[in-house]
Amino acid sequence: MSSSLNDILSHPDKPLFNHLKNVGDLSLKALNSINLRLDGFVEFEILRNITYLIGISHDFGKATNFFQVYIAEEDGIKKQKLKKKLETHHAFLSSIFTYYNIEQYLIKKGLLKNDYYKYLPIISFLVVKRHHGNLQNIDDEVYDFDDEKFDILEKQIQSIDFDKIEKIYELLSFDNNKINVREFRENNQKIARDINTKQKRLVRKISEENTLFYYFITLLLYSLLLDADKIDAANLECIERKSLTTDIVDKYKEKRFGKLENQTKEKIRINEIREKIYEEAISRVDEINLDNDKILSFNVPTGTGKTLTALSFALKLRERIEKEKNFRPRIIYSLPFLSIIDQNYDVFADVLNYPTTDILLKHHHLSDIAYTTENEFETTDLEENIDKSLLLIEGWNSEIIVTTFIQFFHSFISNRNRSIRKFHNMINSIVILDEVQAIPHKYWLLLKEAIKFFAEYFNAYFIFVTATQPLIFDEKKNEIKQLIKDKEEYFKKFDRVTLIPDMKPTDINSFKEEMKKDILQNLDKNFLIVANTISSSKNIYNYIKSELMDITNSRFYYLSTNIIPKERLKRIKEIKKNKEDREIIVSTQLIEAGVDIDVDTVYRDFAPLDSINQIAGRCNREFKDIKGEVRIVTLTEKEGGKKYCGYIYENFILEKTKQVFEEMGLQDPIKELKLLELNNSYFGKVNEGMSNDESKKVLNDVKELKFENLLEFKLIEKEPYKVDVFVELDENAIRLRKQYESLGEIKDSIKRRNEWLRIKNEFYNYIISVDAKKLRINKEGALDTPIIFLPKGNYDLETGFKEMDNGTMII
Repeated sequence: MSSSLNDILSHPDKPLFNHLKNVGDLSLKALNSINLRLDGFVEFEILRNITYLIGISHDFGKATNFFQVYIAEEDGIKKQKLKKKLETHHAFLSSIFTYYNIEQYLIKKGLLKNDYYKYLPIISFLVVKRHHGNLQNIDDEVYDFDDEKFDILEKQIQSIDFDKIEKIYELLSFDNNKINVREFRENNQKIARDINTKQKRLVRKISEENTLFYYFITLLLYSLLLDADKIDAANLECIERKSLTTDIVDKYKEKRFGKLENQTKEKIRINEIREKIYEEAISRVDEINLDNDKILSFNVPTGTGKTLTALSFALKLRERIEKEKNFRPRIIYSLPFLSIIDQNYDVFADVLNYPTTDILLKHHHLSDIAYTTENEFETTDLEENIDKSLLLIEGWNSEIIVTTFIQFFHSFISNRNRSIRKFHNMINSIVILDEVQAIPHKYWLLLKEAIKFFAEYFNAYFIFVTATQPLIFDEKKNEIKQLIKDKEEYFKKFDRVTLIPDMKPTDINSFKEEMKKDILQNLDKNFLIVANTISSSKNIYNYIKSELMDITNSRFYYLSTNIIPKERLKRIKEIKKNKEDREIIVSTQLIEAGVDIDVDTVYRDFAPLDSINQIAGRCNREFKDIKGEVRIVTLTEKEGGKKYCGYIYENFILEKTKQVFEEMGLQDPIKELKLLELNNSYFGKVNEGMSNDESKKVLNDVKELKFENLLEFKLIEKEPYKVDVFVELDENAIRLRKQYESLGEIKDSIKRRNEWLRIKNEFYNYIISVDAKKLRINKEGALDTPIIFLPKGNYDLETGFKEMDNGTMII
């Protein structure tokens, strides 16, 4: 390459030509590794060339003299001033150049006015314009032109050395598709005005299209560009895909659990059922129609080994897909709660013999920041490779990813740069949605439509794993394929618990007296009491502890989000490990899903049926001879007072739960085998009575490419009145606080961020969320700071955050 081509830089150490070529090639390589079914919309060869054109056009604006002066500047203060100049910005000019290239290419192909193709130039414009930010509403983007922008555009064009940039694009052109930069120079103002006029009329019509294609093709093109751009800028080597042993779960089960004849009678009974479910699910791998059976269901009772079965099924399905369809799916295991993500990840790590990150990755906002392979990026190199590690982790460069619903669905329905970057690595995946009943019913229609389209056209397979399957997809309409053909038979095999619902309101003081009697009369039983609010759970726990603390061979445990995560995890491990003393556990609903404990009697304050069913799964989990009891009570603050359930749950789903109980009849206790019937009735009523307004609103925004509006989509609503409080519980916490406060002394923003990332996971082990109304702050404006620090004296070692007598605390 001539030295003149090296004169124009994209980064301080990289010629623009190299960067554009690399991003174009990397984008193309990533696309070629994906198996799509988009022929009904666009030809794959056309899509390939558009992807490449976006890659080689995305930083055209860096050729301006304004940017070249900026990139060469070594003085930090001067560099920041240059960066703020509008003439230095490169994305707008690059996006217009990209639009021009895609439009010219489609004109040559005779496709520009065809359905589905006609929107691709403006979509490519949007993708490049926002490749350093977040996607915006497409209609806003075509209106975002004014005289100042046209003036800046003209100045930028005039500052480009077109002799040099022409040589670059002569080398980057492909086949007979010459990129005419001279023509662009002469017509850039007209091209920009065309976007501002002709495209306005076009995007107004996009609502009439009523398809998800434009949304998902935007995510695909955006993701390919973002990933290639970041990989090349960081000089990263692409991670090579790895093979996985398909029978590794079978071998693990045999080694870990042994043969049935060597187990106790109780273990044999439950494990025989687990093994039958496992074998039946695995046998379905060969029966699936790989073209049509993309939405699958694994709906079996709690405590039947769903996690290992789902993993083994996915591994074997992956092998079959690879052999028959010639692509290798990633396995994405997604769950609703952090506590069970850590638990399931530990199981998978054990199964896979603690592999490197390119095999197994855990990703949520508190994940480790070290990415490891067999021969590089080891933890000891973290200082040097922290940025590279983050890029690889956030790009989901792994064979098995264990992640949250938030991470998955907010990459699926999103406008955020960081979230969408991994989108192309989600294509062709086997996605396991565990505890899927946790998805809010208001989003069922949205996710149904999005999952259905993504599965069909992007060759993804979804497995819904739950004991309480919501009606997102209707089995009776063949919208979802059940892996267990006669699941009712498995539910009938279980007679572990009796459900005793009491709809009559009971004040909390009367309940405490009744519960005390029950505990004293059953000294050999473990008890779990699940309250709906932190205040009622603390009230119950303090009463039990004070009244029953003299009972021998009993341990008392309290669990809620009022306790720091580090201590919660410690207590759960103690509960699971303890085999000697009987246990009395008081908790909020955080114990519902995935926390693998086993008790004899459960008291549950009234809640939606899916929550009740999850709690029932913590009772007599191992199928002991003596049947467990799950007692549903309806607690009030005082006699005739407000129900605690009304503080937590929507009245709509509480009423549906009440209806199914009343229809079942409240005279006699309900046997476990009736739970499937109850659940089906409950979700049927929810499906009939729920509003789809929220789903329809988001779907309309998705179809009309109103990306910024998608910020309103929140799978789990945050409580706006909550603030983060760091508890200075021990010496380690004090050390972490000092490290946190010292971050402000680091002037370099990159170093400051890296130091924060090093302590973030450990730091959040001491954080709880507290109602801001319960805090009175001495220092003015303290609530505006990210973290409030709580002295040890304001934290009860058993029940956590302490309120003063007036309900507030001075910090």
